[in-house]
Amino acid sequence: MKKFEMILIIGAVIGLLLALFNTPLDSLIVSVFYITLSCLYFILGFALFNNIPLRKIFNTDSYKGIGPWRILIAIVTGLALSILTTGFMYSILNYPMAKTLLAVGIVLAAIIIILALIKNAHEKNQFYKNIILRCFVFLIIAAIFILLPGQIFNAS
Repeated sequence: MKKFEMILIIGAVIGLLLALFNTPLDSLIVSVFYITLSCLYFILGFALFNNIPLRKIFNTDSYKGIGPWRILIAIVTGLALSILTTGFMYSILNYPMAKTLLAVGIVLAAIIIILALIKNAHEKNQFYKNIILRCFVFLIIAAIFILLPGQIFNAS
């Protein structure tokens, strides 16, 4: 799943660059990659962040050693990153509600960072460090998108 996520992130960056240069079909490419990435985070975020392979999602042995806090934090992280990814797409395509989605995603990501910092102070687990880093990167990108002027992308 990590490879699929990286492919989608690269496609999303390419879509962003295509939108910056106002190329034909840029809105289609942006929509496909950002929506797919958003769905990946929303639906399979708990498995992606806990390094559970797609084939073993329904296997109970895959969840041994993973506590309820890790599952909860992974689910809410998936929700937050999904909202932020949708907000990025809305900003690029100049859709309404982009700033609202970004603001909600920023609040959720900040809450996740605080919870992960607290849990990492107690457990010192690589999972929480990865969550903090991922949320922090998305938070910075979201702050940039909120601060950008409204019509920087000339989506068709």
